[in-house]
Amino acid sequence: MRNLAFQGTWRAYQQKILDDLANLIGDDGLHIVAAPGSGKTILGLEVMRRLGEATLILAPSKTIRDQWAQRLRAMFLPADVAEPDWISHDVRAPGTVTIITYHALHAAFSGRASEEEIADSEEEDNDRAQSVEAGKQETDKARKKIIAKLREGNVRTLVLDEAHHLRNEWWKALTMLKEALGKPTVVALTATPPYDVDPQEWDRYQALCGPIDGEISVPELVLQGDLCPHQDYVHFSLPSTLEAQKLAEFRAQVADFIETLLESAEFKLTILHHPWIMQPIGNVEHILDDARFFSSMLIFLNAQYVDLPQSTLDILGVKAREIPDLTLEWIEVLLNGVIYTHRDDFQDAERTIRYQQDRLREIKAVEHGKVRLTDPRSVQKLLVSSVSKLNAIVDITRLESASMRDELRMVILSDYIRKDMLPTGPADVPPIERMGVVPIFETLRRSGVDLKLGILTGSMVLIPAGSKGILDEIADDLGIGAEHIRYQQAAFDAGFVSVELAGERGRNIVHMITELFGRGGITVLVGTQALLGEGWDAPSVNTLILASTVGSYVLSNQMRGRAIRIDPQAPQKAANVWHLAVIDPEKLEQRIPLHFGRKSTDRKAPDPFDTMTIDLGSDVDALKRRFYAFEGLSFGELPLIESGFQRLMLGTARWDARGVDDINKMMERRATDRKALKASWHSALHSKRAVARMQETLESNYTPKGLVNWNTTKFLFAQSAALAGLILDGVLQGFEVTDIRSLQQLESVLFVAFALLAIFCLPGAFKAGRLLFRNGSLEGSMKQVGTTVLETLHHMGVIRTELGKVGVEATLDQNGIIYCRLEGATTIERSRFLDALREVLVPPQNPRYILVRSSKLWRWKRVDYHALPSIIGRKKEDAIYFAQLWNRYVGDSELVYTRSAEGRLTLLKFRAKSFASAFTRKTDRVSRWE
Repeated sequence: MRNLAFQGTWRAYQQKILDDLANLIGDDGLHIVAAPGSGKTILGLEVMRRLGEATLILAPSKTIRDQWAQRLRAMFLPADVAEPDWISHDVRAPGTVTIITYHALHAAFSGRASEEEIADSEEEDNDRAQSVEAGKQETDKARKKIIAKLREGNVRTLVLDEAHHLRNEWWKALTMLKEALGKPTVVALTATPPYDVDPQEWDRYQALCGPIDGEISVPELVLQGDLCPHQDYVHFSLPSTLEAQKLAEFRAQVADFIETLLESAEFKLTILHHPWIMQPIGNVEHILDDARFFSSMLIFLNAQYVDLPQSTLDILGVKAREIPDLTLEWIEVLLNGVIYTHRDDFQDAERTIRYQQDRLREIKAVEHGKVRLTDPRSVQKLLVSSVSKLNAIVDITRLESASMRDELRMVILSDYIRKDMLPTGPADVPPIERMGVVPIFETLRRSGVDLKLGILTGSMVLIPAGSKGILDEIADDLGIGAEHIRYQQAAFDAGFVSVELAGERGRNIVHMITELFGRGGITVLVGTQALLGEGWDAPSVNTLILASTVGSYVLSNQMRGRAIRIDPQAPQKAANVWHLAVIDPEKLEQRIPLHFGRKSTDRKAPDPFDTMTIDLGSDVDALKRRFYAFEGLSFGELPLIESGFQRLMLGTARWDARGVDDINKMMERRATDRKALKASWHSALHSKRAVARMQETLESNYTPKGLVNWNTTKFLFAQSAALAGLILDGVLQGFEVTDIRSLQQLESVLFVAFALLAIFCLPGAFKAGRLLFRNGSLEGSMKQVGTTVLETLHHMGVIRTELGKVGVEATLDQNGIIYCRLEGATTIERSRFLDALREVLVPPQNPRYILVRSSKLWRWKRVDYHALPSIIGRKKEDAIYFAQLWNRYVGDSELVYTRSAEGRLTLLKFRAKSFASAFTRKTDRVSRWE
């Protein structure tokens, strides 16, 4: 590594990390989080160079693996230095620097012969292929041999690129490797830490990569000029005529099924005669095992106007009026329990159940042994792969082509190639009925839009015939002779040629087509998200269309990162990122409104933070999940930088055909004004406090009522007033009115009354005043709950920053939404805090410990339940500590262990309460620049 030296200029965040490298790497590792395009690869190579030891670099794909090697040669070796022979791509023959994929490490450890990995999973059935593991003895032998080779080469540094959401086998291989090498220095680099995983998987990730040492957000990089201004736009479509017809047919069949089910006396009797309904006391343990199914039976019978036994309601601790309305979701729970999960309990009604099961199968509402009435996969697939998205792509491409002209560099990413849909000749014009690379290419080719169109996938490359000369120049620059390039004219259009590179030079094809794209030989490039969606480096991309069905925010953020990189050749670059969504205009509830609730028949959006008040279907839901991690500009008059779908401000939009057209036109107007986009970024970045940064916050429409806010004080003051009235009434009744004959006697009577009032009522009033002073408001309530969580996590060692340096902040907006965050903590400490706080506000269904508080006002009794976060409820001593803090900061409650006999009854009532509030209590995590 002695010849290595960085040939460029460090970015600000890179220089800051390198200046503090000695301190950051003190725990035998470095863990950096930064957005795609921020230069993590270059930073990792420099850290490797400074450590000066033999290194193994692991990447998630071949594309990224090759990018590491390319960056090493281009940015760390002088132009006059020959190609080094100490770079290896084979872990079986490691060099001073060995660069491989996670898959290659697993394959080598498993004893499989060296194999060329597929470039990307571009065909629909690829992910179904399962590798055959070698025998245990052979695997152990192969692993020991590889480890011996690495030890012999004195490999002491591991560089892990995007080491998250890996297959279990890859995790095992990495863990074994790290342990076998002793204590290697681990350099972990990622754009998207797996914050969305469960605590066990996060612990595994952190054990491998170490704690996060530095994190830089997208807005910070835009502020520093390391990423370009950008914006997300959505093109909405309605299903095609054929797709809408299929949706309507399915829903008509489901509606008919439900109407018949609700009118079936036999089915009603089947539910009534279930042992949990007939003898609930004797079946408490069974009910606890599936409280949702028990609740679904009660909800169904209540909707059928059956008078439920009070003993049954007492088990749940609810009254008949508190039972939720019957919805499609509850009918699904009921049918899944009757037909599948608890079928053995209905042996006397087998004929009735078999009849309902057969009907569901006839209408294709059963998938993999589960009833799906609302959004079965067939419906989801119909929407997410709707051919109406092809027309949307044409509209976007026509718009951007007219706006950007020769400067357009558009990439369209899809999931599958669909190579079989390529025409066989000029007269072959088959209908396009599926989404994919070839269908998108063909739709654009037939559209007549003036484009330089191309395809780049792992198994197929098409370029405009007129761009062959540019590609030949690029090949010559790389030392690839014309004899190694094979061109073949496309059978369907003489204006296109396919390209292949012979032998080992085939690995240069992605780089060559990327360079051709950058030089303008291609202006619209269609490819797969598997090949180009992660790690592909093409800074000239200024427009991206995500035609992929991926809903995961990790992969979506990686794809989006292809467009937001700066382009040294275009310093004024601003990027547009287009998302496609097909709305679901009709709801099943509209076909059967009479049986769905006694309050409302509308199907509302499940998220109270979403300003869109109607559920637009599964495709839009998947899009909202994507936006969870996208930090970008809001569409408001005063732009803010925040994450989440609500920043598009579509709350007042209409969702009929005309309304959708108006939304798309609004998006188009914004997309063509890139100058305004850059100005909005500048305004948003510089309008906040001097030291602004992205803040991750928990937003909630709920804080423990009746415990910590004005509801509590109103209750206590009312209790005191009621008691005062009773005392005064009792004192006055002790005297005859005629006995009070003078003002002095009246004063004496009132003195006695108020003396008794002070004795009996002041404690309650004092407590009310104390709570009001301490908590005062909804945000004050949230702060007290957050403080309880914070101090407990600090006591447990989960949060290690000194308490004096951290603090809980809570604010309330005009819509009644409370925002809470932890200041002064590390990234992972903030994440763990928000996870725990969320479980208090919207609890899990099976907590180990519950806090119970009973309040009574005359004859009315109220019981509140609050779950302890799972991370706190693992140990009894931590639960007790949390309860003590809760009683001090929030209000008196009793800690109940739910695994005891008495505790399980409490757990059942807790679940009943949580089911009833499941559609009203919501929390979410959002990032804001402030």
